[in-house]
Amino acid sequence: MAAPPKVLCGIVVSSGKMMSAVKVRTAKQVYNKFLKKHFLTHQNHLVSDPTSATRTGDVVRIAAEGQVSRHIKHVVTEIIAPWGPAIEQRPAVLSAQQRVRIKTEKKEAKLLRRGKRAEKEVRELREERGKEAALEAEGITETEDDHVEGMVEGTQVAS
Repeated sequence: MAAPPKVLCGIVVSSGKMMSAVKVRTAKQVYNKFLKKHFLTHQNHLVSDPTSATRTGDVVRIAAEGQVSRHIKHVVTEIIAPWGPAIEQRPAVLSAQQRVRIKTEKKEAKLLRRGKRAEKEVRELREERGKEAALEAEGITETEDDHVEGMVEGTQVAS
């Protein structure tokens, strides 16, 4: 059984500069062995926000949901405390079921496009093979385009 996704809380520090992505700063404690003390640090995450519902300053909950793109591994699951316009005036944050549905629809569309492209390539190959078979049946091994004759420095060239 798979473990549930890791859930973090953080503050949006950059929004509106990237398409469907925001930068979220999360708190983190690091232990110094020499001083034998914990120090508070932060970590920045690029987070997917497909509806662009978050604004800079919002406190949000994010969850690790696999690789969304090269640098994005988390997705916004909830706005805990809005900064600026009220939540009702913003687009809704997608639920887990909606995100899964959108992902499967994109995957199906991609497979359909691939299937159509593959069918087209197979059809073209069959047509080419059909032309070659017809030429062989007539006893023609070369077409006029393939045969070249000419004089190059006094020698006859034929391919």
